[in-house]
Amino acid sequence: MPENAGKPPLVNPRLIQLGEVFTPDVPIYDADLFSGRSSLLLRIADAVSQRGMHCILFGERGVGKTSLTNILPDHLSAIGAEVVTAGINCDTTDDYSSLMHKLMQEIIITQQTRKAGFVNGFTVESNPLSHNLPDAVRPNDVRLLFQAIDANSLLILDEFDRITDQDTVRLMSDTIKTLSDRAVPATIMLVGVSDNVDGLLREHRSIERCLAQVRMPRMTTEELTEIIDTGLNQVDMTMDDSARWYIPAVAQGYPHYAHLLALAAARCTVRDGRNCVIRDDIDAAIDDALDNTEHSIRDSYLKAVYSPNSAALYVPVLLACALADSDDLNYFNAQAVRGSLSQIMGKTYDIPSFARHLDAFCGLERGAVLIKEGRRRNYRYRFSVPLLRPYVLLQGIASRRISADVLR
Repeated sequence: MPENAGKPPLVNPRLIQLGEVFTPDVPIYDADLFSGRSSLLLRIADAVSQRGMHCILFGERGVGKTSLTNILPDHLSAIGAEVVTAGINCDTTDDYSSLMHKLMQEIIITQQTRKAGFVNGFTVESNPLSHNLPDAVRPNDVRLLFQAIDANSLLILDEFDRITDQDTVRLMSDTIKTLSDRAVPATIMLVGVSDNVDGLLREHRSIERCLAQVRMPRMTTEELTEIIDTGLNQVDMTMDDSARWYIPAVAQGYPHYAHLLALAAARCTVRDGRNCVIRDDIDAAIDDALDNTEHSIRDSYLKAVYSPNSAALYVPVLLACALADSDDLNYFNAQAVRGSLSQIMGKTYDIPSFARHLDAFCGLERGAVLIKEGRRRNYRYRFSVPLLRPYVLLQGIASRRISADVLR
């Protein structure tokens, strides 16, 4: 009999299970764990179902674009769409030909040919579609290839914003146009970090009519709550109503932080021998969540706020920026920062008293954590790395400069 027979496991299995359903550091691949985004999935499915239509999915970093494209094949299958799907990540070394070869390597075609001579029977061969492409690919080669196979196909190019070669962008636009003009049953889907379509296609207006433009915003409170409930249901756990608002409020629309905080809080719950997550679990989990945030985010924060002067305002001003009311693109103005800073510090501050801090946050010496746009006296700002904003809020809660209740 094994030595450990009858002994309890060294690690509670539920702690491992939680790490499988809440995945802050990797995109989602399991459609059963994906939550929200139903309207976006519908728009993309509409584009795939229409010959001649293509799609561009864009939005800021961290809103879940890759997770959505990962579960897209399962979603299309679930609604009865028979689609051959291939997806790749673009990188800075890619040109048009390398992109097409990478994509076609993902599609395996099985061909049946009659055996040579007087021998009866057939030979079956399976090869990637890339075998049918020349080394130097042109848009017409792609058109002829997909016309020949005549199967509904979806070609996903994630991180298309990493393509800097203008010839590659132009040839991709030309490919979309020729596939659309000939009604070829193949849909190209470009995915990338951008505020608008021009940021990915550099004003190729000729393909706008055949391009479904899908902007992926930050997640709503309801969608973030759905992420939490879906994950907890997988391990037969629940969350108390008094804590339900907490994680979505801190996460600020970013699924990464919903996964990060839900994972840390639920593990606190399990270690305490309970099945229901309460607010105290989330409070206890914040330090753990801060420790497990990406090093680049932590380093950006420390570089931005460092000062040998303990009375310096860099920490509270950056926190005020994170609390400031912003528009759909995450821009805020100095007036909004003024209100938040006054609330944090418990006294009224005028804009001149912290204007230089805002300028400093835009400079390289403090990591350019803010981007400034507009004209003098009418500047607006936003975080250059969107995921830094929730991290700043978590730091504010952990240091007790603010209570999480101010986020409600």
